[in-house]
Amino acid sequence: MAGERKSLPTVAIWGAGKKCKMVVSAIRKDKCILKGIADSNRERHHERYMNQWLIDAPEKLINQSIDYIIISPEFSETILEQCREMGIEESKIIVYWESDTEYDFIDGNVKKVYELEEELKKIKIRLNNLPYELGIKPGPMIRSAEELLETIIKEKKSLSRYGDGELEIMQNRSRPWFQETDKKLAERLKEVFNCKDQRIIIALANDFGNLDCFTEDSADAIRQYLSQGIRENVMQMIDLNRIYYDAYVSRPYIQYQDKAYASHIFKLFKKIWKNRDILVVEGRYAYNGIRNDLFQEAASIRRVIAPAKNAFSMYDEILAAAEKYAGKDTLALISLGPTATVLAYDLAMKGIQALDIGQLDNEYEWYMRGTDKKIKIPGKCVAESVNYRIPDEIADSLYEQQIIARVGV
Repeated sequence: MAGERKSLPTVAIWGAGKKCKMVVSAIRKDKCILKGIADSNRERHHERYMNQWLIDAPEKLINQSIDYIIISPEFSETILEQCREMGIEESKIIVYWESDTEYDFIDGNVKKVYELEEELKKIKIRLNNLPYELGIKPGPMIRSAEELLETIIKEKKSLSRYGDGELEIMQNRSRPWFQETDKKLAERLKEVFNCKDQRIIIALANDFGNLDCFTEDSADAIRQYLSQGIRENVMQMIDLNRIYYDAYVSRPYIQYQDKAYASHIFKLFKKIWKNRDILVVEGRYAYNGIRNDLFQEAASIRRVIAPAKNAFSMYDEILAAAEKYAGKDTLALISLGPTATVLAYDLAMKGIQALDIGQLDNEYEWYMRGTDKKIKIPGKCVAESVNYRIPDEIADSLYEQQIIARVGV
């Protein structure tokens, strides 16, 4: 009918993370109808974003009535994969960071302004960090991951690692989603960090000097973390006269420019547990060594399963289980966030060799796949991806047979 108003297209945003607010602001509400926000993080389902738009599971929100899906995260590969799995037509998918001005319901100027502002911030942070990267200003002495592993192989030492999560908790600030701030944990982390016992190696993330070995994105993320006074706060806890080792030993792949470097590191790790009886203390959904050959050369594998989140709340029980099942010749491998840092120390003090291996299995999975991004690992928790923190459980009979204790799960 002549003069009849054309109905507005319906859109949904996929991704309720930190970039969502900007995407919402770029959507012209006079040109479309925003139906809601799709997100795979189950913990946020049924919230109201900005008190207006419902956050829900993609499969519930996205249906035939939705004309367009706008992907808000800058790294969209995992969401695009989910879209394909859901059978969503490509013509309906708009990757916000790759979109141009062809859609009249998206204001392209919002993205242009944001990108210029972010580039300016990045340049300023790089300039401020440059004296440390050039060695003009001092930083801690951190020996390489290779030296660390070779020392463990030769001397059978234990390992406690400190990254940004542990350093923030020590200052009573929250950082990792899987462990809330805890006063007792902060005190224990400080105790371990300052210990001088020769049975354990204290490793510190190699963030404080030259960053040339890292990818540009990884280096910028490190610089960003250490900005706004964080470096100064952290440096107050670090002993510049002490030798640390590189805590990134458990992250040898994704963040490095030289992807071949990881091959050498994984070989050294495997050498540590070759023909050893190992006790894996891990969070639920971690599945370290399951569906890959990471622990293939171990003599035997037993597992203690602990909570995936806030494991330190069950610390005494986890420690008791680890002590019970780890003999003097057992190698304990711990993947349990900041709790692992303390547990490795306590076991070492009881004469049990223990290594805090962090996200080593995730890195190994990505290495085996040859990817250069943190992608989905079917069935496994990817702690650094909000979409894959709580995966579907793996049904594996060998894994079930290896479990000798469950604590709080």
